[in-house]
Amino acid sequence: MHKSGGQVAVVTGAGRGIGREVAGRLAQLGWDVGLTARSASELAVTADLVRSAGVRDLTCAGDVSQPDHVEAFCAAVEQELGPVGALVNNAGVVGQYAPIVASEPEEWWRVLEINTRAPYLFCRRLAPSMIAMGRGYIININSLDCGGSTAAGSPAYSVSKTALRRLTEILAIELEGTGVITVDLSPGLVRTVMGASRPDADEIAPEAWMSPSIAADKVEALLSGRYDRLHGHFLHARDDLDAVAAAVDGQPEARMLRLVPAGRDDPVVLGYAATTRHRPVR
Repeated sequence: MHKSGGQVAVVTGAGRGIGREVAGRLAQLGWDVGLTARSASELAVTADLVRSAGVRDLTCAGDVSQPDHVEAFCAAVEQELGPVGALVNNAGVVGQYAPIVASEPEEWWRVLEINTRAPYLFCRRLAPSMIAMGRGYIININSLDCGGSTAAGSPAYSVSKTALRRLTEILAIELEGTGVITVDLSPGLVRTVMGASRPDADEIAPEAWMSPSIAADKVEALLSGRYDRLHGHFLHARDDLDAVAAAVDGQPEARMLRLVPAGRDDPVVLGYAATTRHRPVR
């Protein structure tokens, strides 16, 4: 992308951790960056990092799950920086490490508001302008929990990330042929405030933890355009993207969220076969 044609990015949850790392990397690549998170003081630190790369920023603290904040922030970014060519939906919370029967309903639902509703709001708001430009990238930061791993012990988090996986897949179908690419990216196990809050954090081997810079590496690679055929798929920070792309070329359903059929005559298989023409294939 060229500076005059949408090299403006939006990063949510940009106040610290992965969001700050991604924002800094985008700035190094020459992107102007819109930054939002809950904490104004943390955003200020990220903004300084972005400006040190010689690009412009716009910061706005607020609740990413609220439509009024999303609209005001996105409108300000467009007015001050220009049309948005990349969206990184990074904001997230983990919720309670407790079984469903012992959970607090309001806190449980709040996890879904931040992890699923907020990305939906930003996709809904920014995808139309990307479609109008004929290009753009939407990267939703997800987790292996969307595929059934619940080792972290937060059911609300797992449910929210599974819903986000479906959101990305459906959005990919809707965006097919528009030039707008969307993927899910898991950053791996990163020792952020969220990662360190895991009940088993002290039991995890040091080598299992990953640097947020690895996720930023993947964001950079995805924005290069070399991996556009991974549109709609789930990716991980540890991935060899060339290998995943080759696998997807031969097996389009790889890295997609699907029910496992109970035999060849399972009605799920027969029903799904009738709808495969609607899925994105690249």
